[in-house]
Amino acid sequence: MTPSGLKRSICGLLIAASLTLIEVPMVRAEGVLGLSTTATNALGGGMLGAGTGAIIGHQTHHTAAGAAIGGGFGLVSGGLIGHQIQQGEERSAAQQRQINRQQREINRLKQQQAATHTDDRY
Repeated sequence: MTPSGLKRSICGLLIAASLTLIEVPMVRAEGVLGLSTTATNALGGGMLGAGTGAIIGHQTHHTAAGAAIGGGFGLVSGGLIGHQIQQGEERSAAQQRQINRQQREINRLKQQQAATHTDDRY
């Protein structure tokens, strides 16, 4: 491997390692920062896209342009995916609320029925 090839490989590994360290805290950003699922995924996608674009751009000596293009693409992609995930979470929460209401109604009717049958015995 030539010295410049080795330099590129090391640079790529360092960028990939730094992206891993940056991305791990992003998983917790939703709860800690109060961001929506859409915003969290948009930020995460933007960071991954920028890192990937920088790695690819570095190979063609256009690191900044690659990072900008990758970041924009990642931001949009992450936002779209995050929006779909958030909609699914909201639908699930609404379904769970409906299940809880129905369970409370069932319990109320059971108690009412038990009270009615208790009165019938005397």
